[in-house]
Amino acid sequence: MDPHSVTATANERATQAAAEPVILIIADISGYTRYMTANAKTLAHSQTIITELVKTIVRQVELPLEVAKLEGDAVFLYARKQGGSEPWANTRKVLGQKLLTFFDVFVTKASQLSHSTTCSCHACAHIEKLRLKLVVHSGEALFHQVLQFQELAGVDVIIVHRLLKNSIAGDHYLLMTEPAAKDLELPGHIALAAGSETYEDIGRIKTLVYLPDDVGRSPGSADTLHARLRASLGLFTSLWFGPVKRHRAKFHHLDSETGAVGRLGFALLTVLLTPIFLPIGFFFVFFHALKPPKGHPHLHPTALHERNSDGS
Repeated sequence: MDPHSVTATANERATQAAAEPVILIIADISGYTRYMTANAKTLAHSQTIITELVKTIVRQVELPLEVAKLEGDAVFLYARKQGGSEPWANTRKVLGQKLLTFFDVFVTKASQLSHSTTCSCHACAHIEKLRLKLVVHSGEALFHQVLQFQELAGVDVIIVHRLLKNSIAGDHYLLMTEPAAKDLELPGHIALAAGSETYEDIGRIKTLVYLPDDVGRSPGSADTLHARLRASLGLFTSLWFGPVKRHRAKFHHLDSETGAVGRLGFALLTVLLTPIFLPIGFFFVFFHALKPPKGHPHLHPTALHERNSDGS
């Protein structure tokens, strides 16, 4: 027998043995692309705002759910279906509720940020336009170590990422494949619409979609003067010093033609103006917090259509 064939077979068996059944989830922030302008201030502020929203989602992650990696303005999550401390009947209900919690905390945080900002740049003026897309798939993944990072690989990992490009006429939704819908248990009041997506190298994937209607939620905890002042002051400080922070992540929805020289120049200008503008900014923050927040307009669900991922 060819030794190369033996080695290949052994490697294939090892790969198959390492593959584990998992629930794969991508929480992706969308809505900034059409509001971006090519200037350094907008880019710096939008990075700060999206970072705050990503952190809000990550704070909700708890076992059996784990973070696989941060992908810029998206969070890739997984949950192992075997080896958990709780029976899967309980886990599937917990994960189903957690998906709705992601929408709740995202909408609340976006509303708080919108009401807390004193800035009128394009990024800050359109925080309420941000939406959350959740894509969920159930399958198998191969866990392997790359340096100090644990990576997930396999066909199902590719599928869940490919599903981010879909035919849903909206940008605030939960999209589940049929295997995921069978593995998870959503609350009984959730209505799912059947659909499908077709990809050239994968084929047709049956899906179920839920459109939340809670985007008009009020700011929640920021309803007292002390809470509004604290939220506005914290956001003002983050936005002001945002240009001098080092942003390593690539944010897929933030487009700007501003180069490194332009961003560096804006950062230096921020540092020079800090002794002058910071006290003035605190003054504006105080008077901004005195004004009670207004509710956001309600987002109406958009009709779904079954079509290919290219929009046909």
